[in-house]
Amino acid sequence: MDLPILVSSDLVVLRRYLASDVDRYVYWISHGEWRFFNAPWCGYRTTTTADQEQRDREWFAEKLGSSDSESYLNRRAVITTPDGIAIGDVSRYSLDNNPYVWYVGIGICEDDYLNRGLGTEALRLWVDYLFTISDVHKLCLETWSFNPRMIRAAEKVGFVPEGRLREMRLWQGEWIDSTPFGLLRREWEARRTGA
Repeated sequence: MDLPILVSSDLVVLRRYLASDVDRYVYWISHGEWRFFNAPWCGYRTTTTADQEQRDREWFAEKLGSSDSESYLNRRAVITTPDGIAIGDVSRYSLDNNPYVWYVGIGICEDDYLNRGLGTEALRLWVDYLFTISDVHKLCLETWSFNPRMIRAAEKVGFVPEGRLREMRLWQGEWIDSTPFGLLRREWEARRTGA
């Protein structure tokens, strides 16, 4: 079967979601270390009832069937290993209807694939892909002070720290900082050309 590959490297492949991804997607909702670093206060599940799973599957099918280029799954890509094992996804979104500034996100949802550089490589590929296919001026990324892996990945890809929003959320008795990053198109182009 011809997979809708967006971009690939020796380490990871980014491709569109397929109907066959529903099982992994539903599994990721309630499994994986990623949930504890990606805004865990959003109430990620630790278990899934049969009714919840059915609703998740219906939601996935509805989003997958959307032809709207801005629909949820059309702004995301599955991260796979070169041999096709789905390990997470990347995303993009915008705030305030600003078409020239996008936010990006990444999640390695399979714990066995953490700490191997795959997230950094997937983020690099996603950034290159988004700048290549669009005229977006800036990509942004926000994470939290308790997520050093995401901070390192952002910096390795070329994102620049844009301050620190101190003590933005009380989480498990501790105030944590929001850590925003940005990457301008001209910075990305300079990195690619070695200028």
